[in-house]
Amino acid sequence: MSGNRSLSLLVGLGLAFARLLCLAAPPLPSIADFDHLADQLDNRDIALASAAETETILARLHALLPPDDEARGLRYRYLNCYLAFSNDAMAGFAYAVQGLQDAGRSGDPEAEANFHFCRGQYREMLSTPSDALADYDAGIELARHLENARLLGDGLTARGDVQSLLGEQAKALLDFLEAQRSYDSAGKTAVGGLNLINIATTYRRLGEFEKARDYLEQSKAFATRRGDTDALLNINMQLGFLAFEDNDAAHAHAPLQRALELSRQMDDRASAGAALLGQAQAYNVEKKYRQAIDALGQAEVEQAAVADVSNAGMNRLQYGIAHAGLGQHADALKDFDAAEKLLTPSNNLRYLAQLYAARAESYETLGKPDAALADLKRTLTAREALASKSRAQYIVPMSYQFDSARRDLEYRRLAADQTLKEQELAALERIRQWQGLAILLGSLLLLLLWFTLRQFHRMRLLNTLAMTDPLTGVANRRRVEHATNREIRQARAEGRDMAILTFDIDHFKRINDNYGHDVGDQTLVRVTNACQAMLRQFDQLGRIGGEEFLVVLPDSQLDAGVQIAERLRASVAALNLDDLAAGLNVSISVGVTQLKPTDSTKALVRRADVALYRAKNNGRNRVEVEL
Repeated sequence: MSGNRSLSLLVGLGLAFARLLCLAAPPLPSIADFDHLADQLDNRDIALASAAETETILARLHALLPPDDEARGLRYRYLNCYLAFSNDAMAGFAYAVQGLQDAGRSGDPEAEANFHFCRGQYREMLSTPSDALADYDAGIELARHLENARLLGDGLTARGDVQSLLGEQAKALLDFLEAQRSYDSAGKTAVGGLNLINIATTYRRLGEFEKARDYLEQSKAFATRRGDTDALLNINMQLGFLAFEDNDAAHAHAPLQRALELSRQMDDRASAGAALLGQAQAYNVEKKYRQAIDALGQAEVEQAAVADVSNAGMNRLQYGIAHAGLGQHADALKDFDAAEKLLTPSNNLRYLAQLYAARAESYETLGKPDAALADLKRTLTAREALASKSRAQYIVPMSYQFDSARRDLEYRRLAADQTLKEQELAALERIRQWQGLAILLGSLLLLLLWFTLRQFHRMRLLNTLAMTDPLTGVANRRRVEHATNREIRQARAEGRDMAILTFDIDHFKRINDNYGHDVGDQTLVRVTNACQAMLRQFDQLGRIGGEEFLVVLPDSQLDAGVQIAERLRASVAALNLDDLAAGLNVSISVGVTQLKPTDSTKALVRRADVALYRAKNNGRNRVEVEL
């Protein structure tokens, strides 16, 4: 008995010791817990409010990572790639390169796509945004092959953001809208809500400010409910850009300052640099040039800290505008030349047009008319290229709305058809059910016809708006160039003469500087009305730039064109603008030329521009002729 009691005691002690070991040992990582947290991060269901919170979440995810699980190890690494290197782009890029190699070796296409997107994210900062497109394209192709809607949406938004920045708004909007459909189909509410910011940004760059503001306000409400600091940072940045692009620079500073504060909270120095650059742009618009230079210096410090060179070209452009505003035109030219080298590879026409126009003013001030004329021509070329894109960029959202409605109708038709088939299996009233289906299909077809007609009327209205200058009510550049092409064809076919003239308002920048943009806008309207009143019934007046106009004169020889030009010049000089601003006087310089047998539209307009530039160079408020 004694031996048995001793054995029982030993067994009991052994079991107790084993229980103590189990209590002391940490629990094994849970695969389900890891997957749940990783899904939350992938789907943006967790709104990270600071750098410290991001570090905590990543540490928790790493603690849940099951040992020797290669697939989940790669998943942890690509999430870490996105989130852990916001202030060290070079380290993030190297991390993505290694991850991409490892994902390829392990045959994990989902991880491979994510590492492509992550590498593109850091390549944008280290090089130029256009250089990242190859990574985004590769990741999107993998996501399509996997039929992973959320992953496809991520790639499309990344690529669309680059295309929008490069001025390809039509392509960008297509990507963002497809991404929205992908997120909706996958039920990813959070990322779908955040994608509205991208759509708003594209509408802002298209000049559709009210649509942009509406999307941003929706996004702001969504991000505020979620407590999403990163999204609120981006939204405030866009609201700031929207303000000064909509000629309201004074109201740009508050959202940009809020974006700067949020970037500090997130310890995101690249975003801080972008917010400071935005403030510099607003200061330049307000003609607060010294404040702009101070903000640019701070922006460069933030950008240099994370090796972010993506905004280097815009930095130099804004420095040039500020130096020119301070009268330091020699320094401004150096800045503009540096900006041109940095911006040309990406072919961002919006920025290049702004650069050429600003540099032309500095050249003119320094007494270099040939260089100024060359830059004015580059400005015209860039604006022409931008105008040629505008039709497609406006048609894209319209066609998307039509296609979306058509898909909805098709879905409803299929759903109705399925319902009727199920009813046929349960009942004998086949004839009545097929009649119901025919009526439903007929209604859907009528609805589609109604929608098509509605879209046709909307397209006609959009076309009219797209061909009219919204401020002055005369033809815009596209419409007046179309008129020039048409009159050239008719003149040649019928053996008729034709002349054109170009004019702009002398020292218009001074009017804006001295009296404000509202007075400048009203001056443009008064000048346009005065000139329109002096033209004949079939003459065509159009606005082709800020204060630049083109007039097409059918059935006119050169001497008739000169007479009309003198009438325009005299009518503008006689304007009484005291009700706009006391002592405000305005004049125009005019260049006139006549159609030659071999002229293209571009050659004809260029010759008129040469005459216009001569008029400005010879004292302004005069008419010059180019044969």
